[in-house]
Amino acid sequence: MARFDRILLATAAGHALLAVLALALLLVPAPTITGAHPALKPMKFALSIALFLATMAVLVPKLALGARARHALVAVLIATMVVEMIPIVFQALRGTTSHFNTARRLDAALWRAMLIAILVLTVAMVAVAIVATVRPLAGSREASLAWRGALWIFQLATVSGFLMGGRSQHGVGGADGGPGLPLVGWSTHHGDLRIAHFAALHGLQVLPLVALAIAALPIAAAVRGALVLAAITAYAGVVVATLVQALQGRSLV
Repeated sequence: MARFDRILLATAAGHALLAVLALALLLVPAPTITGAHPALKPMKFALSIALFLATMAVLVPKLALGARARHALVAVLIATMVVEMIPIVFQALRGTTSHFNTARRLDAALWRAMLIAILVLTVAMVAVAIVATVRPLAGSREASLAWRGALWIFQLATVSGFLMGGRSQHGVGGADGGPGLPLVGWSTHHGDLRIAHFAALHGLQVLPLVALAIAALPIAAAVRGALVLAAITAYAGVVVATLVQALQGRSLV
């Protein structure tokens, strides 16, 4: 494994440890932020980022990229995720929100830094999707199909993300906070754009695992390919359906 790939995995491990620490802090009583324990959001984001970086550590070596391009991509992945995570933890320690918070100069500066990081990551991930689609991708045919589908579905996270940014909240038909599903906090009273956002982001883990299971089936290669395509289509349908449902102001439940 190349040095930069090891750094990527190490950063993923660091976020995983942060998630464990935040999970432990959930046991310590603290004033809530928009109705949730202040350690909950850092825990969720640290876990999500750990999964994302670990997944990219698997994917990046499969891309048909030169050494310099791959190192630049890894640097962007690490830098943007660290810049995203720091304000989330810092604002939680201050007892205030990180996303959409422009109440004071410091709050606004941190939110702008997060926005810039996500914009840079978005451009990088579009480039990764294009490279993975137009150039050879190491691995089985089923895995390659899954990676490509997941990368393009990942772009739908940008759509839901910018919809949240434009509204300065993730709720549709109601204010952020209030009753929500356990752990994830998705609203049970009105639409919540975080559901589609979550699904689009984590297709990168779900679809390659589905393809791995399909590749092991003792059936014709054409049938395995069709099953992977069906899984990609179904997963994309779930992302779009949850996005439309949220925009209609309807809760997942």
